[in-house]
Formats: sequence, structure tokens, C-alpha cells
Amino acid sequence: NDLCKILPLPFRNEIFRENDKTIIDNVFYFAIENSDALFARYRADELDFTTNIPLRQLDYIKATLPNDFIASPYLGSYYYGLNVTRPPFKDAPELRLALAMAVDREIITDKLSGAGEVPAYGWVPPVQGYTQQQPEWANWTAEQRHAEARRLYAAAGYGPDNPLVLEILYNTSQEHKRLAIAISAIWKQVLGVETRLLNQEWKVFLQTRALRAETMVFRSGWIGDYNDANTFADLLHSENAQNDSGWVNARYDELLELAAVDINQQQRAQYLQEAERILLAEMPIIPIYFYVSKHLVKPWVGGFVPNIIDHTYTKDLYILAH
Repeated sequence: NDLCKILPLPFRNEIFRENDKTIIDNVFYFAIENSDALFARYRADELDFTTNIPLRQLDYIKATLPNDFIASPYLGSYYYGLNVTRPPFKDAPELRLALAMAVDREIITDKLSGAGEVPAYGWVPPVQGYTQQQPEWANWTAEQRHAEARRLYAAAGYGPDNPLVLEILYNTSQEHKRLAIAISAIWKQVLGVETRLLNQEWKVFLQTRALRAETMVFRSGWIGDYNDANTFADLLHSENAQNDSGWVNARYDELLELAAVDINQQQRAQYLQEAERILLAEMPIIPIYFYVSKHLVKPWVGGFVPNIIDHTYTKDLYILAH
């Protein structure tokens, strides 16, 4: 394509330790933020592999490109963070719980995303050597959850004459926008919450979250760095720079520190499980769903193997004659 004519082709690294096992010579990565534009280029055969898809075209993709579309379990959680360092969420775990209980995760995963995402009532996705934790109300009916959410909402001082007014912050993306619209509609219907949606470009979005000066609710996601519960638990440690909710719990921190030095894997898991139960009781974040990886892969791409970390090394890929 035209870009190849402009940019010099990179030289193959002949001293790479697995050079003799590597088939592919050149790789071009394209940073395409708009998923619709990405899909258009894929359909035009300008891309061989995508790291995402436009969710609103998922049904069309499944119908027309069933062999190209690959979805598989992924070590990640999509969630909404709540700024607990200032009102309305400061010292208000019942209000935070009311919002969490009001969210219909099954509707979101079945109707909005629909790629196989799993509704998340806990924070840690399925990982080895760990028993997932859930609040008791995860097994209630939607009607029971909504009734309790309304009770907690009223107990926090909110109602028809005094609705909670929130701002949902998300980074620019059609998928994040659609989900924010859906959750704001759910909160309005179940509790009467008034919401305003605000999107920001990625760098500004991260700065706004980190400062915590103005944020109320912000969308986020966390992808595990390794197949262990600690990679999720550590995000909410009070000294973690990415703990953008500002949540602090001394016992939670203590449990993570105990888990970090205990070589008994069963005891270590128990520490982390107790920590997650504390997190879910105080609800500084609202888990929404567990991710699946979603790729479009041309039939002439060989060597692609889905994995829970979703790490694909181009040294393992090759292009078949076509």
C-alpha cells in the first residue's frame, strides 16, 4: 500500500534467538482508534489481523465472516470506578452498593456486547488457584436486586424529589459510549438517577481520572498481566498509583501484603479471597463483565493460537499463499 512506499521496510533481526524458527519478515502495525474504520480496512484486505471489532456490527460479522471471527476467554474485567474521595461517594458504601445492584449485567452482555462476555458480580475473573468471590445478591433475581437498590438509595437520602446527579466519564469510543448510555438508562429507570455523559481523548481521560478533582463515575478496564488473582487485587491497594477511585482500606492492604510473602498457595489464595470480599462489600468499583478477546483473522494467517492473556507474537505467525 501507499504507506509501504513511504516508509523504509524494517530489516529482519538476524540475531534474534529464534530467527531460524521465524517465517515472517515484515510487520506493520496501524493505530486505528475508530473500530468502524478498522473493520472497513479489514474488509478491503488492507489488514490481515485486528485486535478488536465494532460491536454494533457483531451480528453482521458473525453472519458474513464466521470463519474470520475468533472470540476466546480473556483475563480482563470491565468496570466502572467511583471516586470515593469526595461526595457523593465519600463515606457512602450503601449508595455505591445501590448503583452496583441496579446494573443489569445480563442485559448488557446479551444485548449490548453479545460476543460472549460474562456478567461480573465479582472483581477477579477465573484464574488458576483461586475461588471467585461474589456478593450474596449476585444470585438474587433482578427484581430482588432492584428492590434492595431502591431501599439503599432512599436510605442514602435520595429519591424522586432529590435525585442523585452523576457524571459518567469515558474515553472516546463508540462501544464505551453505548455502554454508558445503557447504564445511565438503567440507573434512571431503577433508581431515578440523573446522569450526564462526558467523553475525553485517552491521554486527557487518564489525567482526569488520576487527579480525582472532578471525576464521579469513570469507565475502566483491567487486563491481568499474569494468570493470578494478585494482578487484579493489587490495583485497589491504597498505594497503587492506578487506584483512581482513591479507595483506602487498611485490612485490604494488610491482606495483600500477607499474600505477597506467603509461600503456602492455599493460604495465599484465602488472603486474596478475603480481600476481594472486603472490596465487594465497600464497592469502590462496579464490576460489569469479564472480557473475551475478539479478533478478525484472515484465513491466510497461520500460527494464530488464542490464549487467556491474548498475547500474540508475530514470530509465531506466517502468511499462507493466497
